[in-house]
Amino acid sequence: MTTEPKRTIMCNDCPTVECRKGYPKGIPGYCEANRFKEVLEQTKTEYSAPGVIDIYLASGKVVENGYGKWSRIQEALEFSKELKVKKVGFASCVGLIEELRLVTELFTGAGFEAISASCQVGRIPPEARGVTGFKDSHGLFCNPIAQAGILNDQETELNFVLGLCLGHDILFNRFSKAPTSTLIVKDRVTGNNPAATLYGSFQRQALMKLYCPKEKPKARGSATT
Repeated sequence: MTTEPKRTIMCNDCPTVECRKGYPKGIPGYCEANRFKEVLEQTKTEYSAPGVIDIYLASGKVVENGYGKWSRIQEALEFSKELKVKKVGFASCVGLIEELRLVTELFTGAGFEAISASCQVGRIPPEARGVTGFKDSHGLFCNPIAQAGILNDQETELNFVLGLCLGHDILFNRFSKAPTSTLIVKDRVTGNNPAATLYGSFQRQALMKLYCPKEKPKARGSATT
């Protein structure tokens, strides 16, 4: 009688998170690292490539020096210093202009040249872009591709996103030539703190009830507790 091999699991189902401990007893049989050995082998050399290693090392330096001490914005400032860039771009939601002013003031004070573009720049209606059929075109006035184009034109070396709408941030990242990170994630419900939904029990339960499938009914004759 053959024993069925244990299936590998995705990280969200991992019961032990052995990787975080450095695999003290070796990689468990259920770890998906066993399933993606070729990917792990192929990608490990990518970190030494030009344009990658500098970002990787700067990230490590920020973690080493600021772990548990620096806010995300301070991390962004120190990361930019580690990369030794001079010109930093900011793509912001127009609703976060005050936050944009504060952030660019900090970066300018730290010695960087700050280039910014808000999402409503040019105020081009969706119809002028060939987009029709929406009853409410409010969100379609945003112009993330133009934001990326402006920062590309100004040859920024590193870009940061401040509160762009979900999807618009994806388009900005796609068209941006410079490496891009996020300083502020837009969340109109939680004060731009998306993780609060996971931490707050009422909001978390509401989402679980709305999106997760209902518990399957038990088979007849099964024991109940």
